[in-house]
Amino acid sequence: MDMAEKRDPDAHGMYIYNDFYAYAILDLIDTTLTSLHTKVVTKKWKDAFSILEALVMFASYEDIWTQCDDGQRAVHTFKALGSLCVTLLRKIDEADELDPEHYPSLESVLKNMVDFCRSFKDLSGKYGHVCKAIARRIFKDKSPADYKLEITRLQEWAAGLEDKEMKKTIQAEIKKMTKNKAGSKAKTAWYSTGEVIDENDNRPDFKFTGVWKRYRDYLSECPRVPLRGPPEWDLTEWTKAEREPYSFDSMGDFD
Repeated sequence: MDMAEKRDPDAHGMYIYNDFYAYAILDLIDTTLTSLHTKVVTKKWKDAFSILEALVMFASYEDIWTQCDDGQRAVHTFKALGSLCVTLLRKIDEADELDPEHYPSLESVLKNMVDFCRSFKDLSGKYGHVCKAIARRIFKDKSPADYKLEITRLQEWAAGLEDKEMKKTIQAEIKKMTKNKAGSKAKTAWYSTGEVIDENDNRPDFKFTGVWKRYRDYLSECPRVPLRGPPEWDLTEWTKAEREPYSFDSMGDFD
């Protein structure tokens, strides 16, 4: 989140143009998606899963990117993330490792992806439906003892994270999970209701090679640096002179 704040004009007392922050966030997502893609194609599942986990949380929290004036770019970005997610989960499943023992945060990631897709359903795709189907299959017979063991594994895994910001975010998520579980009177799990689709559904949106090509082709036609000011999204990299024309102090009072 620190990288996002460095790009937020409001946080620096500036106004540059309406969609500056949306595209600054998209730039971060693009970079992270490229890292995720690299890990997937090189079959580094553990690394890819960690990137996916962080990216879904970030893209959900900093959701201003979905409101940029280039709606097609938002759709291509969403589909690139969704198709990589589905592909990664399927590859891990093929390796017979798609379980909490190998991936302690698996249920949390699946739920976050379902929530993410539900929030931005207008961007198209059924990625969340696949994630819910996977969760329903894996966790449908989970007992209270299984849940307790899963939380313990998740806490141990989070404690070992080197990224302090990610550790803090995930530990807060674990605390929220345990609090909700303790205070819940309903016995219906989040994955047990609602629409799902076949985990092996082979629609074009799930074929990440084609989705990725369309995403990269679209990006090649898009501006990749700010339309005003220096060619740098990180405002802490702008000089005082470069920031001055866009600062609130320089704009004076509005009548």
